[in-house]
Amino acid sequence: MATKNRMDTEEEREKKRVNLADDPSNRATVQMDLHLLPPEILLEILSRLPITSLIHFKTTSHAGYDLIADSRLPPMFRNRVSDSDPCLILFNYDYPVSRSLQLYFVDIEDCSRRGRKIDPPQHSKVNNLVGSCNGLLCLSLIGSSWRSHSLLIYNPSVGDAVRVPPANQFLNQSEVFGFGFHPRTGEFKVVRIVCFDVEEGEELTVQVFTVGTTEWRTKGATPRRLTGPPEVLVEGTLHWVTFVRMGGDDPIFGIISFELADEVFEEIPHPPCQRFVSRGYRLSVLNGCLSAAGLVDTLHFDIWVMKQYRVKESWVKQLSFDPSFPSKWPSFLRRYPRVICALKNGEILLWYNNSPFASLVSYDPVENRFKTLQMSGLPNWFEAVPFLPSLFSAKATMNLQF
Repeated sequence: MATKNRMDTEEEREKKRVNLADDPSNRATVQMDLHLLPPEILLEILSRLPITSLIHFKTTSHAGYDLIADSRLPPMFRNRVSDSDPCLILFNYDYPVSRSLQLYFVDIEDCSRRGRKIDPPQHSKVNNLVGSCNGLLCLSLIGSSWRSHSLLIYNPSVGDAVRVPPANQFLNQSEVFGFGFHPRTGEFKVVRIVCFDVEEGEELTVQVFTVGTTEWRTKGATPRRLTGPPEVLVEGTLHWVTFVRMGGDDPIFGIISFELADEVFEEIPHPPCQRFVSRGYRLSVLNGCLSAAGLVDTLHFDIWVMKQYRVKESWVKQLSFDPSFPSKWPSFLRRYPRVICALKNGEILLWYNNSPFASLVSYDPVENRFKTLQMSGLPNWFEAVPFLPSLFSAKATMNLQF
């Protein structure tokens, strides 16, 4: 009987807590109580909240809006955000409905793991996600024609954006863009690699735009033709996997980098495994280090980590496992994964392309166990990139310290 009374008491308390939150007069009292706290204490509390709570607080409270607009909060919040605890930006093409890229935000730490759709400003239609860096997204927007694209630097947490001025256009051009930040210069930059027709054949040129300036600068050509966007940003440097040469009957792939401070290309030593680099691989960032991962054979998916950046001898094979796992999809639909990031609990977050479905799976290397992450509010198929939320304005991107 005593146990039942205690349970009833807990239920009553919970009901009162819910009613307290739902009552507008009580919400006003909470806002008044906030003003009684010193601003330094309030900012310290806010800096420890997840980005979803901050956005909700900002949009539902005048006091919250003023507090989150305080210029002291963005650096405090950034110092609390961990690279091993990222949120995610998920995206897919809404074809043939709108023929534009649809963006979603997911907080891995949120128990609901509900996807929240991101609506770019001014109802812009997105053609491609160029990159994600320090809370900012670089988006390629659909222009007046299918070959006409413009770029937008956008902070989905704050809601503001900066347009990138148009670059020079060339005859029969194809473009590859990259986006990143260098901690030494404190600058965000967009890199544009253009392949276009000339009388003698094709020509490559590289252009760089520093966010906060007004025009593009030409930097010469790339050492190799790059056919896709850079995969990762490490140490203020963008990285591509590209074909290097033929090794007998097998192609050999290598890593090309573009350092954003000095704006130079360089070839980065690849992992010392012939079979690995001849099969093709993808790059990621694990605990701040450059990582390469790919399929060696049907039973071995290897993850290599460069412990000391640019040092060939520091490549270490960190993990090797069979990437197949029990799934709701038939075996003939299963594809092999791509590494997204490391989680703070030591697990590795993997993206599986099981077209027409996709899934996010955490892999526990200690227990050799896979777990599919259940999420809601998302399309069946999507791609994913890590995203570290930021409260810095996209319009104030000069000389930021991260």
